[in-house]
Amino acid sequence: ATTCNITLTGNNVTNDGNNNYTLRIPKMGLDKIANKTTESQADFKLVASGCSSGISWIDTTLTGNASSSSPKLIIPQSGDSSSTTSNIGMGFKKRTTDDATFLKPNSAEKIRWSTDEMQPDKGLEMTVALRETDAGQGVPGNFRALATFNFIYQ
Repeated sequence: ATTCNITLTGNNVTNDGNNNYTLRIPKMGLDKIANKTTESQADFKLVASGCSSGISWIDTTLTGNASSSSPKLIIPQSGDSSSTTSNIGMGFKKRTTDDATFLKPNSAEKIRWSTDEMQPDKGLEMTVALRETDAGQGVPGNFRALATFNFIYQ
């Protein structure tokens, strides 16, 4: 079977040792989220290493608790009392692309890595962005949500 090791790297990223990564976005005002400023985003990389020889592509899909009003955004689980925001979600996109390219969770949408991005010294450059799920309805607070990246290799 074709395989790779995929790690998530970036500023404010921690790994619990079991491939569960936490990416912290510093505190900001709700206006930064509403206005989609760079303060409401964080960059990270998915890095492939130790791939089987002859691997020709990697596809990445996303799963998570999608917002019904903004299905490209992942929202906190309803039972998570540590998340105190409302109408806020997180979207994932390739770095330097606009919000229209957010990867839709729980769907067939995928990002196919370029040959260059598959190199261990490169990686797939991504951005996570906090956004209002309903414009003008965001409620500030602590935000925590879970996204799972799935990888298919050939």
